[in-house]
Amino acid sequence: MNFLLREEIAKELKKKKLRVVSPLKVGIGWIDIAILGKNSLGVDFCENYDSSLERLSSFPFSERMIVGDCEGCEDLKKFCERFNVKIPNFTPLESTLDLKKLEDSIASLYIAREALDDGGYEEMKVLGFASSYSRQKIEPKFFVTLTSEGVSIAKKIIYTRILAKEKELRRLASPLNYLIALGVSNSLSIKSEDLEDGGDLKSALHVCKKVPLSAFITRSTNPKVAFCEFLSKSVLNKRAVALAEKLTQLGLAIKHRLYSPSGEFIWEEYRFAREAIEFLVKSSFYSIDDEILRDFVSVVAAIQKKAELIEGESLRKAKELGLLKDEKSFEDFARIRIAILIDKALQRLEL
Repeated sequence: MNFLLREEIAKELKKKKLRVVSPLKVGIGWIDIAILGKNSLGVDFCENYDSSLERLSSFPFSERMIVGDCEGCEDLKKFCERFNVKIPNFTPLESTLDLKKLEDSIASLYIAREALDDGGYEEMKVLGFASSYSRQKIEPKFFVTLTSEGVSIAKKIIYTRILAKEKELRRLASPLNYLIALGVSNSLSIKSEDLEDGGDLKSALHVCKKVPLSAFITRSTNPKVAFCEFLSKSVLNKRAVALAEKLTQLGLAIKHRLYSPSGEFIWEEYRFAREAIEFLVKSSFYSIDDEILRDFVSVVAAIQKKAELIEGESLRKAKELGLLKDEKSFEDFARIRIAILIDKALQRLEL
């Protein structure tokens, strides 16, 4: 996936006075280009047709277009001709040894989004690439973040790294890493939870009984993304951390220390470059039955409401399966039910 090409095409479309957002965050991941207005158009450059189709369908566009060489795709040249734009030329950012340390610092801060200002960002601030701020007035602790100019440079650095490491990224693109990438697509972060893998029902039950109830509550309103978010926090957490470590080696993720506004250390987590996660979501695919997702959402909704009662038929079925030998709380039932859903969802996955 050539993100530089996408960026240049989006710029050319904006010159035509079109309302262009690129990329656009949609219900499932991102799509490459959105032309908004009365008759909106969603455009995705194809790496995996099923992934493109699902992501485009997760937003109510008036028209959807998949651009690429695959069957059912629009040719890039025809797409550009439709909007009277040229296929742009672009120049990847060329790194030099003298600039590498500065580039690494800019890219790391871009991936982290913000960091405690420990005095190590002075060169970036002098150059206008970063600035400091404080969230409180009493005994303030200062944090540093990139300026708009710094973000622009950082994106080019990340785009260039993706081009340089494309073969390694394509080897990482798999149904498993698709699920993980989708699971972290909202937070762009993952924390090691010290849990065992949960690829079968027995281990999934063990993990679901161990994780706090708060782990079942996710940020996403999209059922598939919500389910994947829970997977990445629980039964796939070890594999998510392993993916983060591999992306860190490629310069597309970092191990980040998180601090409170008062400067107190909270925990350590991995943070991802959005573009790397987007690449993995675009380049692979894994389907999950709608029934599984609906069931997951209903159980999580009940957990959110702290329900103490469950529908009698569900309890009766659970007892018939030997999962509940006596009257247990809804919390126990919810954990067991979600473990069963995980087992069903991951049966086709090679773990």
